[in-house]
Amino acid sequence: MTEYELLDLVAGAIDSMYDSTTLFLSIVSGYLLVAYLVGAKLTRIQTGIISTLFAVGAAFQCWGLLTYEIAIEEYLAAKADIAPLTSYQYSILQGNAGTIIASALVAGTMAALYFMWSIRHPKNE
Repeated sequence: MTEYELLDLVAGAIDSMYDSTTLFLSIVSGYLLVAYLVGAKLTRIQTGIISTLFAVGAAFQCWGLLTYEIAIEEYLAAKADIAPLTSYQYSILQGNAGTIIASALVAGTMAALYFMWSIRHPKNE
């Protein structure tokens, strides 16, 4: 592949990382809205189904981020064989953005699941 093609693949993978993050935020928003509005009224089975679908959707987005990060590393390694990496390209390679964002998404997933749990098990104060 040419240098241009590899950098175009890198840009596409970065765009896909942004898309995965946006989809995750949409999934979390919907789950939190359901939890807040009707979480206390749902049966245990309904809550389990909704929470499972949410967790699978969130996990898929995290997996996607990590996959795109690996692809970016491979594309930039191939580009380094053709021409030296610029400082910006090197910072992308060393940044581990996918891992950092995926870790934040996992934390957000856990927080959303806890929110549903707290709606269904309110403390009597």
